[in-house]
Amino acid sequence: MRIWRILLLVAVALSLAACQAPKSVQQGVAKPTSFLGPEAAAKLKPGKPGKPAWMYSNPKAKWASYDKMMLDPVTFWRKPGGENQDITPKDRQALANYFYSVIHKAMSQYLTMVHIPGPGTLRVQVAITRADPSVVALDVVSSVVPQAVALSTLTDAMTGKPAFVGEAAIACKVADARTGQLLASWVAERVGGKRLDQAQMSSWGDVQQAMHFWAYDAAYRLCKAQKRSGCQKPQP
Repeated sequence: MRIWRILLLVAVALSLAACQAPKSVQQGVAKPTSFLGPEAAAKLKPGKPGKPAWMYSNPKAKWASYDKMMLDPVTFWRKPGGENQDITPKDRQALANYFYSVIHKAMSQYLTMVHIPGPGTLRVQVAITRADPSVVALDVVSSVVPQAVALSTLTDAMTGKPAFVGEAAIACKVADARTGQLLASWVAERVGGKRLDQAQMSSWGDVQQAMHFWAYDAAYRLCKAQKRSGCQKPQP
């Protein structure tokens, strides 16, 4: 009888440990419905450990059939009248411009970048957003500026610390540019192993590095989905 009591105590201890184990850092991230739209947001499913908080991939998507990409301007969504007021409009614009440029450069490794929809073209929309579907509003839209300018001046143009990134996330939506069919979407609050919060993003250089990693990691995953050779996996 004693051995059964011991086993029972062990089982109870393990059960309590499981209940008290820390949750995945991505759990609890809300779906940014304001950016994605209710239809796309409804398709999202919780991501597995090490993956974005929310993910959707159309099982009928024929990724290898796409050889061009139309990248929409990057948008910046935030809570009106509250957080992020210490970031100037100029700084927010610089962030959006930089993110657009680095995504454009990363994707152009594998696809021809275009400005109009057509056959074999992906339409990609990316946003920096508070992961709260009820209160965020569109704040900044990136400008199409020369890549060399946008990629070289981010950290020089920014002042202060990136307080805006607390509770922030990066959201992405990919569709067929001609038909509008949703192919994939995801939401992440971790980039390159770091959460997008002030504690781990102590400088604009950290934010720049996170954006760079996100762009090249997304390009790598697309390359793999298309079963291409020579896909370059970025290092966090």
